[in-house]
Amino acid sequence: MLNPSKSGWIRKYFSLIKDYREILNTFPGTLLSTEELFYAVLQPTGIMYGYPTSFLFLDNNLMASLSRQETFKVLLLEGLILTDHLKKGTFDLESLEASVEEFVRFYEETEIEKAKKGWLNFKDLTVYEKLESIINQRVDIKTSFTHKLWTTYLYNSLIFHDLVLYNEYHEGVDPQFIMDRRNRVQLDVIKLIAVAANVDGVLTEEEEAIFEVFMASADLERDERDEVQLFWNAKKGLSDMDLNYERTWVLNRYLLEIAILTVWSDRVVVDSERAFLIDLTEKLGVEPEEMDTSFSAIQAFVVTNYEAIPFLKGKNDAILLMDGATERWKSILGRNKDKLAAELKESKELMALIAKSTTSELSKEEKEQAKTQLKDLARTIPSLTIFLLPGGSLLLPIILKIIPDLVPIAFRSNQIEDDSGTDETL
Repeated sequence: MLNPSKSGWIRKYFSLIKDYREILNTFPGTLLSTEELFYAVLQPTGIMYGYPTSFLFLDNNLMASLSRQETFKVLLLEGLILTDHLKKGTFDLESLEASVEEFVRFYEETEIEKAKKGWLNFKDLTVYEKLESIINQRVDIKTSFTHKLWTTYLYNSLIFHDLVLYNEYHEGVDPQFIMDRRNRVQLDVIKLIAVAANVDGVLTEEEEAIFEVFMASADLERDERDEVQLFWNAKKGLSDMDLNYERTWVLNRYLLEIAILTVWSDRVVVDSERAFLIDLTEKLGVEPEEMDTSFSAIQAFVVTNYEAIPFLKGKNDAILLMDGATERWKSILGRNKDKLAAELKESKELMALIAKSTTSELSKEEKEQAKTQLKDLARTIPSLTIFLLPGGSLLLPIILKIIPDLVPIAFRSNQIEDDSGTDETL
């Protein structure tokens, strides 16, 4: 039995992982870049949002026997392993064991964390003991919280940034630069939460809890805390944030999704919040469509883990969730209306499934067929790569019902008139 609270758990973990290549083969490499693959594999686990929902390589049934802290320890290790694999292209027990030393070097050279001995331990630590000590300290938050609702949802989300930085470390970026970048990004993440929370003029309990958890996750200096407080007190806003430094696609996605998560914490997005998110996409230099796809990714994550998410308790919340998803997908698909219509003309099978979905519920097999067809469309319409994410298939009924309204011409071009003058779909 794996026990991440006891010494030796990393070696035990290595002995447990089986069929580890399956998750890496889930996403066709021809559709996603390395960064997109990194995001696509990690996002559904909840590590970005601080809510662990699944492992990468272990059986998820093991979660029932682990605490949230222990689950995060495993996820952080798996994230480091994934990052290593995507860069090195090797994934076997020998390469995994060799990577342990590199994980330790990364944390110690960047001074993100250093291994510590127990007070009764007088011998030198092995590399495995060092990594276990480092992971334990990274996941642990010693601060006490006042908001119990959201602290059960968000827990040390900033450890996802460790993986972003380890990716840079792999590229040969100077450790001192990584140290400086880490401090700047974690400060910007918290500022964004503060700005997002204040956009509608009302600070909710959920927003306050998110802010508190991220503040506890960051090791800010006193002057940095004072600066963040100006944003929290609405004395500074998005225009006061300096985001003029080089950022990767993954880092942009992370900043955007943390802002979306804050705005959406009450399940309602008002006009001022929508305008803020549009301004943020411009400031980050990303397309507005990124905002919609990020929103959809978060929604797919929540829908997939609906029963476990503390703030989604009632039917009304579920309705709000799906209504929001519908509007966002209308926006995404609407921008690609002409291309979508042209592509649909070439896919008679998908056309038939879409037509059927407007009048009756598709079977499980038909939904899988439609999902496969939409994946093919993603080759020319990148927005549809959401269906490559676990949970993306839950949005399928929404998409199938939206498409006929957006591209009716695609259906009319595949219809003929019968003798009575009515249309008949081929």
